[in-house]
Amino acid sequence: MQTDTVRRARREARATQSTTSRLLTPATMPAAREPVETETRLSPTGRVEAFSDGVMAIAITLLVLDLKVPPLDAVSPGGLVDALLARWASYVAYLAAFLTIGIIWLNHRTLVDRIARFDARLHWLNLMLLLGVATLPWPTALVAEYVQRGGAGASAATALYGLIATLMALPWGFIWRHLADRPELLEAGYDAAYARAEWRRGFIGMPIYAIATVVALALPLVALALYLGIALLYAVTSQGVAVAPTGATGGAS
Repeated sequence: MQTDTVRRARREARATQSTTSRLLTPATMPAAREPVETETRLSPTGRVEAFSDGVMAIAITLLVLDLKVPPLDAVSPGGLVDALLARWASYVAYLAAFLTIGIIWLNHRTLVDRIARFDARLHWLNLMLLLGVATLPWPTALVAEYVQRGGAGASAATALYGLIATLMALPWGFIWRHLADRPELLEAGYDAAYARAEWRRGFIGMPIYAIATVVALALPLVALALYLGIALLYAVTSQGVAVAPTGATGGAS
């Protein structure tokens, strides 16, 4: 009797196990929890800042290559000072480009300090800004080489410098315009009004660069002075506009 009872219990256990196995097919088994992706289109600012700093550091270093040493066979005894002074335009072009990239770096540092996260559009706009920065040594070299010769070459070189500088200023304005539309990307305490104020400050350079580019076609030396003046203008305002951030006790400088 006891043996029959044990056998019956074993058969029932096997039947229950078989039923459970049939029920737990891949179609009926509970699906494994998919990892939830958070902030798939947003990223921290650290990598953007490091990459941008590297591009600007290389570009600003390349500028010094345009400060040529006068050939020894082209300089008479005691004439080195005169030979160096004869290349004054290359020094002005170097100074204008150095200040331009340096001040972009200062403004970019302030920009990154104000942003909490980068989305896809900000990444692309930042790349377009870096494209202009990385390209600037080329028109600087052209200006250094051709501006003193005058004529069409000087006009073309300084106009090209202005054109690239203008195109470089465009992404800067679009960055702040995008942040004004999406203020949630900004750090706490900064809002759309702050982004719009920065957009207006950044926009100042675009028409000046455009005017200087046109002036370069007739007066390349005057255009070169305007480029230097724009760089000095942004040097004064490199820490941003004095707009108090929302909920902050101090200014935004």
